[in-house]
Amino acid sequence: MHIWNNYFLPLVMLSDSRLHPVQLGLTTWLGYADRQPVLYQYTVGGALLSVLPLMVLMAVLQRYGRTGLTDGGVKA
Repeated sequence: MHIWNNYFLPLVMLSDSRLHPVQLGLTTWLGYADRQPVLYQYTVGGALLSVLPLMVLMAVLQRYGRTGLTDGGVKA
C-alpha cells in the first residue's frame, strides 16, 4: 500500500512525464488549472477515476481482510 501512494520517489527518479504515476499527473494538471479552468474539471474527474479501482478492490476483498484478523489471534 505504501508504494501505491508514493509521490516523491517518482518525482525525483522519472524524467519522462509519460511514466509518471496518476498522482503526479493530477498534480501537474492542478498546477495548470490556475491558467485554464477547464483543466480543473479534468483533474477532479481524474481523481475520481483513480479512486474507483481501489473502491472496487476493497469491496471485493473485504471479506478476506476480516477473516485474516480473526484467525491469528493471541492465545492466553
